Amino acid sequence: MVSIKHTLLQTGGLFAAHSNANSTVVNTDVIVVGGGASGSHAAVRLTDYGQDVILIERQPHIGGAVNTYTDPVSGKPYEFGVLIFIDYGNATGFFERFNVPVSTDVTSPTMDDIYVDFKTGQILSNYTGPSSADQLAALETYIAIAERYEDMLIPGYWNFPNASDIPEDLLMNFGDFVEKYNFTDALPGMFISTGLGTGNMMNKMTMTVMQAFGVQMARVLAGTLSYVTPSSGRNQDLYDAVARFLGDKVYCNTEAISSTRTDDGVTVTVRNSVSGQETTINAKKLLIAIEPVGTKLAAFDLDEHEEDLFSKLNFTREYTAIVTNPSLQTNHSLYYLPYAANDNDFKTFPDFNFTSCFVCVDYDSNLFSVYMIGDERLGPKEAQAMAQSNFETLVESGALPASNQTELNFVAFSSHGPMHDRVSAKELKAGFIQDLLGLQGLRSTWYTGAAFASNYQTILWQYNEILLPQMLAA
Repeated sequence: MVSIKHTLLQTGGLFAAHSNANSTVVNTDVIVVGGGASGSHAAVRLTDYGQDVILIERQPHIGGAVNTYTDPVSGKPYEFGVLIFIDYGNATGFFERFNVPVSTDVTSPTMDDIYVDFKTGQILSNYTGPSSADQLAALETYIAIAERYEDMLIPGYWNFPNASDIPEDLLMNFGDFVEKYNFTDALPGMFISTGLGTGNMMNKMTMTVMQAFGVQMARVLAGTLSYVTPSSGRNQDLYDAVARFLGDKVYCNTEAISSTRTDDGVTVTVRNSVSGQETTINAKKLLIAIEPVGTKLAAFDLDEHEEDLFSKLNFTREYTAIVTNPSLQTNHSLYYLPYAANDNDFKTFPDFNFTSCFVCVDYDSNLFSVYMIGDERLGPKEAQAMAQSNFETLVESGALPASNQTELNFVAFSSHGPMHDRVSAKELKAGFIQDLLGLQGLRSTWYTGAAFASNYQTILWQYNEILLPQMLAA
């Protein structure tokens, strides 16, 4: 792994040494870095606690993994990032305070689902998947087991056991875990919903899979836990309302370029990528709400312990898109499974790197959502090239009809960045979680986000409800 300090010298250090006459200085109580689910929610709640807050977000808008595309022809919005908000904690209350009406009657159009090996173009003509009854029974089995460990993982790791007390179930290979408890029929649904972020679930650690497909998501699929979305069908409505509430406290198109962190406070210099404006922000506390990975933390003056700890994390790279092409058939959706799964082998899944699907977003629509998933080295251009290559294979094999257009048209594309943070069983046994929790408050710096909680938006909100009072009391 490239040294974070080396990256700092090559990037942030240069910015820090640069004298910009267009620089200003401001003071605040808390700097929040990252305007995704955790950072945006934290900025609101800190404001509720009477704190003056500045929220830093590198994108043109806040919302993180929420991606809404509006069809310019129909004007209808389509989600190609976060699809639902699990009703967990005070989820509905957060929508209510911003006057964003929600709906619990969220139905997806029924398409003709086709399972294809995207690498060979072979259609899995014998694959039917488990029956609804069998899938539900298997999900209920999984839920009953996963509930034993829920408090250890959700909404944060405060109750995670010491090394010698970590349950063997969490550390074992997930394939062995499935055999032990016999819930194979739940696997296809687990994978296609959120489990695919782990790659091939069957060769990953059980805790890794439980983090990607938690008991809350299992309850949603089983019908025992509800979820909501904005009644408008546009998930971005929530974060647009948050942005209006925070007003000029949101610095979009902005990234940190250098910092000084001490026990008495922090100073962070940021730069607007559009205007070039640099701002030096002095604050009592810093809340980092971005993934703790290499280049993202280069500006934050990490010490050797912090750098060593974060370097142990592994991530998934996820990209989402909306594409068009005449070869993609309206009212048909294609899902990738290796051909070895053809005879209803529910334990066979692709591993990194792969394109998971081409899903028709609506009846009679020519728009298709695409999800590209890979290891830490998969970049955005490589992800698009992979989807294009898979598409060409599908056409060449006859799984899709040929047309006069050979290239996918990416009408929208989003990087969800590093996700599904995880470490090995060896690191867990060496006390990684305890070391991670020990970072909170050091040099006036606190952390929120999926590395400390979960990838689910509403669980991150609930994590903040516990963390922020601790942060303000320190």
